[in-house]
Amino acid sequence: MRPKMVILVVLGLAVAVAITVGIRKEAAPVPAAPPARAEAVPPPAAVPSAEETLPPAAPAVDAVPRKTQGAPVPAYHASAAAARPLPATLSPELFAALPVVARAYRIAKRIPDVLAQQPCYCRCDRMGHVGLLDCYRSDHGAG
Repeated sequence: MRPKMVILVVLGLAVAVAITVGIRKEAAPVPAAPPARAEAVPPPAAVPSAEETLPPAAPAVDAVPRKTQGAPVPAYHASAAAARPLPATLSPELFAALPVVARAYRIAKRIPDVLAQQPCYCRCDRMGHVGLLDCYRSDHGAG
């Protein structure tokens, strides 16, 4: 098993989880600060919601490699619906001797819709994978 691959896979999962948490987290209201002077203080600007700050949705084309600032982006599904039926992931129990890898497979089992929409930068799309979720159908995600 290659430690570098394990690190890349775990980092990919961490990014996917961070994106998911950031999208689901509701914007907390900004508390008003007490005025410094007796004059009226305008209310604070509203914090934009995740929907307002996200870029427009990708076109409804599935599994097409895209380019970002001139660099190719590996293939991924444009939506969770486009990825259905989702492939089953391997059981995390198969990696009991490798706790970090087992955790990655547990997370993959919990958020398949998210991982299907994430490109895998180990370039396994050259092997026919379409998104990060495909790495967890086999021991490929373990490195």
